[in-house]
Amino acid sequence: MRDHDIEAQPPRLQVFEGVVPRQLLAEMNATVDACRQAWRPADGRRATDTAAQFAELLRRHDPFRLAERQACARSRQGARQAGWAIERAQPLYVLRCINGGLRGQSHLRHYDSHILTLLIPLQQAAPSRENGDLILYRHPREAVAAWKNVITKVRLILMRSLPFVVRRALTFHHLAHGRCERVACVPGNVYVFNGFITLHANLHVEAGERRSLIFHYYDPGLTAGLNHVPRAWRALRDRLLDAIQPVRSRD
Repeated sequence: MRDHDIEAQPPRLQVFEGVVPRQLLAEMNATVDACRQAWRPADGRRATDTAAQFAELLRRHDPFRLAERQACARSRQGARQAGWAIERAQPLYVLRCINGGLRGQSHLRHYDSHILTLLIPLQQAAPSRENGDLILYRHPREAVAAWKNVITKVRLILMRSLPFVVRRALTFHHLAHGRCERVACVPGNVYVFNGFITLHANLHVEAGERRSLIFHYYDPGLTAGLNHVPRAWRALRDRLLDAIQPVRSRD
């Protein structure tokens, strides 16, 4: 595991290597496989109880627990320095399974509503030009005011409606000109960044399936409530899917 001094200037991306045991990765992927037929949200994303259960399993292992503790301490310190009054609510746990049929979930540049993002890859897609790798833009935004944040989010939401070929061409144009970088996400590692100030996206998945756990911490409350409606809708959808899963499993 790479170790970092909490007092140092936070890097744009931290990588904690090999903190998730292979056996645990296999168990989590087996759990996803077992409920895969009932797990079919159109966007490949669920804030499901399964993701929260995975988080508790991860915290039983010292390397992950230490990495999480260190990332959270540094993030809180950065929030204090920025003057953000962060919410100390439970983290938002998300499980994402993306395959080639979900073009609408690729090349979507966005900022997170939370300050700290932990990305835990569970399974890589098949090797290809596009395998769902993380795209991180190099220059973080600064001086984030609530009204600026709302305008930026609306602009990025409108850009998401662009055709897939346009979004993809824009990503590769930015990569070619050094505006962003491609991060190969390896299962077993944990990738840590400030998603609130760092523009990011994912490549398309051409073959196979990319599976990831995403933990979001510390909402500074600068979205004017825009994030509550989609979160509430996804939570309701996920509860309904969880409720009908046993029925489908018996069919």
